[in-house]
Amino acid sequence: MTTYERLGKIFYKDSLRYGQIYHERFNAQTTRHFDFSIKQFKHKKEFPAFFCYTEDLMLLIEKIYAEYESFLRVLNTVPPIVLTQFNLWCVVDEIKSSNAIEGVNSTRRELSETLEGISKTPKFATIVKQYHALTCGEIFSFKSCADLRIFYDDFIHAEIINANPNNKLDGKIFRKDSVDITSGTQKTLHRGSYPEEKIVSDIEVALNILNDENIPFLVRVSVFHYLFGYIHPFYDGNGRTSRFITSYFLAEQFHYLPALRLSLMIKRNRKKYYELFEDTTAEINCGDLTPFVQGFMEIISETFTETESILKRKLSQLEKYRQILMPLIPQDALSQQIYEILLQSGAFFGQGVSMEDLMKFTGKSRNTIKSRFKSAPNGHIISTGDKKIFYKLNSTIFKR
Repeated sequence: MTTYERLGKIFYKDSLRYGQIYHERFNAQTTRHFDFSIKQFKHKKEFPAFFCYTEDLMLLIEKIYAEYESFLRVLNTVPPIVLTQFNLWCVVDEIKSSNAIEGVNSTRRELSETLEGISKTPKFATIVKQYHALTCGEIFSFKSCADLRIFYDDFIHAEIINANPNNKLDGKIFRKDSVDITSGTQKTLHRGSYPEEKIVSDIEVALNILNDENIPFLVRVSVFHYLFGYIHPFYDGNGRTSRFITSYFLAEQFHYLPALRLSLMIKRNRKKYYELFEDTTAEINCGDLTPFVQGFMEIISETFTETESILKRKLSQLEKYRQILMPLIPQDALSQQIYEILLQSGAFFGQGVSMEDLMKFTGKSRNTIKSRFKSAPNGHIISTGDKKIFYKLNSTIFKR
């Protein structure tokens, strides 16, 4: 098995064979061509985009599906309360990471309070709403340019305008003017598709690829992710929108939990992520999307292994803390059930559990639960919150 090398790398190693290898790849029977051209900023040549099915890539796809099956086996052992908490934790982490990639500051606390509906001045409310909808199985349509604009308006447009009114969309669907992607030193790295008629036609191609079931799922999602970044249909919010769409499709095909780790993995692999875009767009790469697809799928693979690893670690911690708790708590069945709920509810999100949820999980009245609180050893159960009260175990119990 040979590793697939970027054409740019081949050029510097063997410039005489570079053109031959490009033509072999472009014309191979296992190559898929796309109705889309790639052109590097300030370069004259543009190349039709294509993708090569390689043995490496097929093995990577097999690996991802095997990782998914392994994740599901662990997921089936996770208690519902822990799963609910992990869900909330992942939503907050995903939004925070996606914002951070774009240099937008958001804290875990403000996102958590917005998600819980207890924030007096909710920030990123529309973004939180859409990510929460993703976890609830809500169906989004990404079939047309109009669908994409509707989603963008619901997802992030208000946040964008609030941060900078100049970034309000002014075209019929997308932006009317050109937009540049710049480096930290304000050097232009890429210019998005322009004018708007070109944006519309390019997005139509990208969406057709995304929804083409004749293309393997992970390939089309990865190709779309690159094309969306290349086209850059909005003045701002392109990255966050693209990552949400990718997460949405991953959640549809697999499970929403690893899908909600995508931005975090991209943030951890930020250098590789940006290099994938830059190398793929370079003229010397001749429109070959294969290295991007493979690199992006490697990041997707990490979301599955990391999500499974977190769940295993938390389950192990829960068992350890459970063993510490057993000799310290009242031995009646209801008290033990309440302690178990409080233990699980603090596994990820940290804020604890509300009285309403305690009543739902136990099937007991508020007064009955409060009576068990009073009979608990002093300092075991504490309350937090202002607008909404949550109950949790005092962490000092486990340090004794």
